[in-house]
Amino acid sequence: MKRLLLILAPIFLASSVWATGQCLPHETRVIDSEARCVDNGGIDIGFNGDDGMKVACMENKQVRGLCGPDGSLTRLRAYSDWFNKLKQFQDSCAGQGGTFAFQDAAFIEPQNEAYCLQAVPEVGASMFEEPLCNYRSVCPAVTVVCERPCHEPSVARLY
Repeated sequence: MKRLLLILAPIFLASSVWATGQCLPHETRVIDSEARCVDNGGIDIGFNGDDGMKVACMENKQVRGLCGPDGSLTRLRAYSDWFNKLKQFQDSCAGQGGTFAFQDAAFIEPQNEAYCLQAVPEVGASMFEEPLCNYRSVCPAVTVVCERPCHEPSVARLY
């Protein structure tokens, strides 16, 4: 029995020394978002003038109905996408036993869509040269971290 312990003791000690430095790396991710009011290029506004396409875009009833006044629904959509990415990362981190943090400790988690930039109208043209209107909003990027704990080595006591 003593021989067995003498043979196994170095193996247990070596494995415990090896396990001491076994920390999972921290995971970082950049959370950002960009949204458009409609995904298919834009809304046909039927504008035939030479000047003022952006004004016509902002005043169009169909655009205002789909995108909100001043594109506010687009801004809300951008924030919802940003927030969902953030929560998905937080949940994944917690599921792995990690601790979630913002890389910049001074960053305060936003509570609403005001975090994202005001939606701006974009004017383009369809393949038939029809003027199209869309709104676009962007949420600034923030880096988040999942700090994973080191595993404590289990040391076998030999008596």
